[in-house]
Amino acid sequence: MIRERQRSVVSVLAGGVPMDKPPARKAPAEAGQAAGNPLESETARRMLEIAERLFAEHGVELVPLRQIVVEAGQRNRSALHYHFGSREALVSQLLNLRLNHINKVRHRYLDEVDAAGLGGDVRAIVEASISALADTICDTAWGALYVQVLAQATFSPRLLNADMIDFDAMTGVLRARKMITAALPGVPRKVLHNRQMWFNDSVVYSLAQWCRQTQLPAKRGQPPVADLVDYCTAALTAPVGKPSVGSRGARGRAG
Repeated sequence: MIRERQRSVVSVLAGGVPMDKPPARKAPAEAGQAAGNPLESETARRMLEIAERLFAEHGVELVPLRQIVVEAGQRNRSALHYHFGSREALVSQLLNLRLNHINKVRHRYLDEVDAAGLGGDVRAIVEASISALADTICDTAWGALYVQVLAQATFSPRLLNADMIDFDAMTGVLRARKMITAALPGVPRKVLHNRQMWFNDSVVYSLAQWCRQTQLPAKRGQPPVADLVDYCTAALTAPVGKPSVGSRGARGRAG
């Protein structure tokens, strides 16, 4: 079904895949991809980092693959195909590499939430989840580029494949999702499912837009985490309204 296939990468991370049907444990290899982990090669790693910068600056689907190879100093024009196989496989490797880093940070922050006895506090969970990405943007040289690539990849017609994300790289997101679900038993399942997708989409788009607007790292300062946490917490915990019969709102109720 078209609607089933058209799930954004961010929606997958937010819970677009049911908890009892997680994505594949490992993203499948592409034909032409080097055996083993391509990122063990210094050449492949350099091409990935250059691709990340170019994708963030010019667009994931607008950057010629040849430009990546040339800027990596490779004379062999088929080097990218050898290491990654395709544009989609390159984006998959990039997302999973960065997600694994953020996943560890998110688990650490959620551990702190649990240790503080706040495992049922939606705001604390939301803050931990958002801070994992926001702190990565501030603390790494690649965080701002990555979030801009992720925001673009979200609704790319060529990148709407849940299999591109490794399950092991999204366990922190799924953990936060479970915690929020347990903390909001009064919100209907379908309603909360949508709210969690919108929560994750909002975070990625908001931080990507902030990075784009501030441009130079020296001008960035700190991302507006507190405001974003307030906004997302309010959205997740909002009371479920009861539209009057025949109202426009009644036509769009998930639950």
